[in-house]
Amino acid sequence: MALSRRDFLKASSAVAAALGLRSLGFLTEEALAAEGTPTVVWLQAQGCTGCSVSLLNSIYYTTIDKLLLNTLDMQYNSTVMAGAGSTAVNAANAAYAKGGYILAVEGAIPTASNGQYCTVWPGMTALAAVQKFAAKASCVLAVGTCASFGGVSAAGANPTGAKSVQAVVGTSKPLINVAGCPIHPDWLVGTIAYILKNGRAPALDSRRRPADYFRNTIHSACPYRNNSPIPPSSGHGGGAACTACHGSGAPTGAARLGQTGCMYPLGCKGPTTRGDCPTRKWNSAAAGAYGVNWCISAGAPCSGCTEPTFPGTGALYTLAAAAASGGAGGTASCSQCHSDGRSGVLPAGHPSIGGSGTGGTTTGTVNCRQCHSNGSTRGTLPKGHPSITRRRREEDDD
Repeated sequence: MALSRRDFLKASSAVAAALGLRSLGFLTEEALAAEGTPTVVWLQAQGCTGCSVSLLNSIYYTTIDKLLLNTLDMQYNSTVMAGAGSTAVNAANAAYAKGGYILAVEGAIPTASNGQYCTVWPGMTALAAVQKFAAKASCVLAVGTCASFGGVSAAGANPTGAKSVQAVVGTSKPLINVAGCPIHPDWLVGTIAYILKNGRAPALDSRRRPADYFRNTIHSACPYRNNSPIPPSSGHGGGAACTACHGSGAPTGAARLGQTGCMYPLGCKGPTTRGDCPTRKWNSAAAGAYGVNWCISAGAPCSGCTEPTFPGTGALYTLAAAAASGGAGGTASCSQCHSDGRSGVLPAGHPSIGGSGTGGTTTGTVNCRQCHSNGSTRGTLPKGHPSITRRRREEDDD
């Protein structure tokens, strides 16, 4: 007979009550944290719950079961707690009455229409809950990039008015942004461990992220750094991906997604993104052991997911030159083709800067130095040369 999750939780709670066990978030006395351990209230706002799922993979510092059974008194977390309905809400309100808990918020906070786009339980919006529980918290953890900076939830038109935790509650209480989409479990567990050991927040960077994990850029420790075709700090190409001008003939590096090697030609954001992903990696197999893989080793560019600019207005990855140039709504270095100092967002319908499609033809008169610095002959593009937004040779001769 199929048993729904709701029926399972009801049955489990009934069994717990029949055995004289406490029926709070976790069903048995053994599943309650030790006496005197810090209380945590975890509110799930507007997000995908990916950070909670990532936390369940904690191995390096401790496993999630040991964290919940021996280290923290998780009074409320709608994803991992067994209690539901009034039992769960009562547990959260009991923690609020005592105060002094650690408040963890996952997801951005919808503020439009008085926060009605997201509720944490009937009659309580995420906006009201975060404001209420932050007032009596000893520390606030913004878990994930949505909570830290708005992230995917606040991207685009943002009709729900999604905002970061800081934008909603300020920094009157210690606020730590554990960014990432999703977070690495070590970043959160390690931050909590520091707070428990030292009684204060760890050193933070300028964006209120734990400096121990976000001090350096992804590029600084990337194993493919020495194979980077162009130093990202050089300003070459205005920061556009190599394929923006060179198309399929991009310099040394991965030619397409799924290949290993430097991903800068495909628009990797590692040079401007902070995190210890290259060394810590993901999917640890044992306590004290770093993980086995990460985005770039898996053949995907860094998407910049720990930064306030994530996810941006264009594609996360550069699949072809047209994507690199931005297309409608993308960004590029206008000086690659224009000499009048213009800059900004490409208008809809703007020709692509590279590729084989909408950005021109396979023949035409151009200034070769737009892309080539090796004295390539100016004149007619050879058949198959990646197209570019053309600037006439006569313009260079003036």
